[in-house]
Amino acid sequence: MVPPKPLTTVLATLLTLTVPTTAAYTLKTDLSHTNFFSNFAHYTGPDPTKGFVQYLSHDAAVQAGLVGYLNTSVFLGSDYTSKDARGRASVRLESIPTFNRGLLVADITHMPSSGCGSWPAFWMLGKEKWPLGGEVDILEGVNDYQHNAVTLHTSPGCIVDNATSSSSSSSSSSTDELPYTGTMKTSNCDVAAPGQGKNVGCSIHAAPAGSPDHLPTYGSAFNTQGGGIYVVELTSTSISTWIFPRSTTNTTLLASLLSSPNPSTFPAPIARFSGSGCDFERRFRDMRVIFNTAFCGVWAAGEWETGGCAKKTGVKKCADYVRENPEAFLEAYWEIGGLRWFEDDGIKKVARSVRW
Repeated sequence: MVPPKPLTTVLATLLTLTVPTTAAYTLKTDLSHTNFFSNFAHYTGPDPTKGFVQYLSHDAAVQAGLVGYLNTSVFLGSDYTSKDARGRASVRLESIPTFNRGLLVADITHMPSSGCGSWPAFWMLGKEKWPLGGEVDILEGVNDYQHNAVTLHTSPGCIVDNATSSSSSSSSSSTDELPYTGTMKTSNCDVAAPGQGKNVGCSIHAAPAGSPDHLPTYGSAFNTQGGGIYVVELTSTSISTWIFPRSTTNTTLLASLLSSPNPSTFPAPIARFSGSGCDFERRFRDMRVIFNTAFCGVWAAGEWETGGCAKKTGVKKCADYVRENPEAFLEAYWEIGGLRWFEDDGIKKVARSVRW
């Protein structure tokens, strides 16, 4: 599939359907496709992960056709025609507004497809010098990954609980008590934690696409189902992440995600970080929202051989493959309907069990 060509028209709102509810969250910031670019700045410096990528300015990206408006969304693309020795052209957008405690809803129709050499990410980053302000990787993976890895990165002193559950519902009145459906791989969020790889952080991996009772969360399979709505909640005691497919029959809940979301009515999250070993309010503050697509870098290139890409492509080095095979990145683009940020106004949550 050839990536859709960006349009320049101002488009309709995200979704107008609303439902009456007594949700705990109210809308504070609406970053819909109609005002998306005015609320984001282009990062144009070198890739911090040592990727084989050039991040373009807004003007350069527009000229190259790598950013623009689609029918009901925005387009953030990557070059798929050139063989530039300086790296593949792409974009990294960082939100101008910053966020603390609340709930972020992201309507994502398409993300960069799974493929050797790619490293797409939708994440949040504190304004302080990294990692003092914290980092939350909401949707991220590399190469041929078929599942999402939700990860936190901090300075020393943040360790989360490692309890997990395959439960798909909860009757808890607090999201702090919800189980989660993913698998915790590491529990120390410190980027230099002993016994963990450099910058691994604490990470929960969603189940691979096709697993029983688990929806696609990443890459090609995520795109095939038409994308989905990602939700991340930041409280003073936990950070949780959910994904909701557009195909769900629970239309009331789907509509409420964009108007008045109430996490107590959600199914179990795919990831939830909590525990007394981390001060979430202090560790994660003044967070910017970031979308970017990198290539190679310390993670994707680091798993080039062990992950099977060297054998699959017949190329020994990640950067050589990315440079010489531009057509492989035809699907390396984001299509985003919009973002909405909600904050708790203190209304009591009503607990309900939800099954999908």
